[in-house]
Amino acid sequence: MTFDLKNALSLPDIHHSVGRRDEVLKRFGPRFRDPSILTAQDYHDFLSIKHNHHWSGLERLGRRAANDMDNLRAAVSILVDEAAPLSKRFDRALSMVHGVGAATLSPMLLLAYPDRYGVWNGTSEPEMRDRGIWPTFPIGSSAGTKYEIINSVLIDLAEKLGVDLWTLDALWWASKLERQDNGEIKNARFKAVWSMANEAEQTAKQSYGQIVQRTVKNKDLRLSKEALIAHLNELLDETSNRCAITSLILQFEGSDEHLRPSLDRIDSNGHYEAGNLQVVARFINFWKRDTEDTEFRRLIAVVRGE
Repeated sequence: MTFDLKNALSLPDIHHSVGRRDEVLKRFGPRFRDPSILTAQDYHDFLSIKHNHHWSGLERLGRRAANDMDNLRAAVSILVDEAAPLSKRFDRALSMVHGVGAATLSPMLLLAYPDRYGVWNGTSEPEMRDRGIWPTFPIGSSAGTKYEIINSVLIDLAEKLGVDLWTLDALWWASKLERQDNGEIKNARFKAVWSMANEAEQTAKQSYGQIVQRTVKNKDLRLSKEALIAHLNELLDETSNRCAITSLILQFEGSDEHLRPSLDRIDSNGHYEAGNLQVVARFINFWKRDTEDTEFRRLIAVVRGE
């Protein structure tokens, strides 16, 4: 597997990200190696691409972890304690901090020990799959076990390419941009977003004041279709094309229709409007139906043994 390193590193966004590596490592590395000095502001800054210069989409999903900084510090302490097996500490930290997934924990590890940990997120996984280097896992593998295997692949790949793990993570973005330019991602996602917006528009029109054997709840569309499409793209960017509830990677095309993106109203009694929308996997929307969002998330956590 090869990258056109010269071309990739010449791209403005990639060049910027790689160029800010030392600054970001200096800022956040000590705080994740010694979480006792990690403040809520440090954590919020880490989540923001304005300060991490590398990852977008962390902020929306991870901010609530700072509501209990003692718990967050304890989880990060476990995560970076290399006296324990990686899979065990990854799983333990994951179970302690709700709203935080592998896409947040693995960057923490990279910042703490940049020569030993790579990033597993909604950019690296599909690019690895596309290039045929996504590993297989034992049946029933936990997230920690999967990450340990993925990390070994990332370390080996970085060594073969002669780059550090921070730069390798930036190269996945270059690969993604290349596929977007070729239309492989853009066309499929564009169609999926348009379909969700169109379905919301039709649902809103059909539900307003409709009376059959029961009164159907009004579901107003309080965004123009153009604004809704823009908002859906923002939501997908924030989650790196993952389900907002399960963090599963959404499939804009392919054989598994259950993983297609589906527009969900967070409050099913609310309307189609900014702040009440999330993009989830189709099967999750089907399962959730009118269940209150926090209760449904709790049940998903129970199923996962979290």
